[in-house]
Amino acid sequence: MSRTRRWVALGAAVLLLLGAGAAAGAQLKRPVPRPALQREIARSLVVPGSPPALPLPATGQAALYLPGFGWLGSSPRETAVPIASVTKIVTALVVLRAHPLIPGSVGPAVTVSASDVALYQSEVSAGDSVVPVQAGESLTELQLLEGLLLPSGDNLAVLLADWVAGTEPTFVERMNQLASGLHLSDTHFTDSSGLDPTSVSSARDLATLAALAMKSPVFASVVAMPEVTLPVAGTLHNYNPILGQDGVVGVKTGWTAAALGCLVFAADTLVDGQKVQLVGAVLGQPGGPESGLVAAARVASALLAVGEPKLRLLHLAVPGALVARLTAPWSKSIAVRPRQDISVVALAGARLGWSIHSEVPSPPLRRMTNVGTLSLTAPAGVIRRVGLVPARGLTGPSLWWRLTRHP
Repeated sequence: MSRTRRWVALGAAVLLLLGAGAAAGAQLKRPVPRPALQREIARSLVVPGSPPALPLPATGQAALYLPGFGWLGSSPRETAVPIASVTKIVTALVVLRAHPLIPGSVGPAVTVSASDVALYQSEVSAGDSVVPVQAGESLTELQLLEGLLLPSGDNLAVLLADWVAGTEPTFVERMNQLASGLHLSDTHFTDSSGLDPTSVSSARDLATLAALAMKSPVFASVVAMPEVTLPVAGTLHNYNPILGQDGVVGVKTGWTAAALGCLVFAADTLVDGQKVQLVGAVLGQPGGPESGLVAAARVASALLAVGEPKLRLLHLAVPGALVARLTAPWSKSIAVRPRQDISVVALAGARLGWSIHSEVPSPPLRRMTNVGTLSLTAPAGVIRRVGLVPARGLTGPSLWWRLTRHP
């Protein structure tokens, strides 16, 4: 071969090498695709069994709620109505937010003033529900809450409002701020006791408030008491006619001529050995101060009798169950499983949904690295979340794969 041809061949080889190098460099500069999650679980499931036909009242309104799941049922076309002394649930919540108590504590002492006694005497004359007090008497915060919630002392509602906020109107503003923060559109307060018929709410709103109140161990312990003894008033009884029956552990009664019989209740029950608490509200039941409460209690017991047997404990996904696959173009797919068990008490016939949110980090990934979240949703929203992890680790792509991958 002539010298010229050798130089041409050598130049061609150099050009080929340069081209190959440029191509390889371009390949290596291409971004590596992120691993992705591929769903393997169905998007929804239906809880076995038929939903309950709750015996909702023909007059007034009612609702039954399972915290952490959602509504078992409620009256159609709920509206804001007077709620009488059920108002005091929120009165107690505002007091406990201003002066928190832990179980076993009694809180600050409050001295009964002459104006407190004058209010008591005025409300006695009006036939309101009151707790006897005398000037100079000292009552702890806990005792005031007991007198507020068990025998429904209207005078103690005002006393507590003045103690916490200086004036009742200022205290009522806090009550409305609490309701507004929970997006309870049917709820508005104009007083702390519920005597004013313009303090209104609905059955659903009140069940929501009861669920919140029962999260407080102090509140829950007070409304579960059948009676309490106060220094001047003596022994006072809880007005709740079904306390201790049907699993009922509280919450609050109410009656006025405008509101009629009202009962907000909480009841403990076991579902396949797991304890849950149902809360509900019954409003506007016809009758007088006693018969109206009995009528409301009858509706509450009927709701519980039908609703409780329709609850199911489901084990929906356990560690080891395949719910997704981790995919990457340079690797075989990897099984993705829940990090922990998912158990939930749900209503028979309810449709639940599964959603997967991908949170896959860049490789390399170790086994048991969180790569996403599995969420279980009910009609009321997300009720459970659990992390997702791969069954084995995932390395990044090899140099050979990056050089030879197709466009």
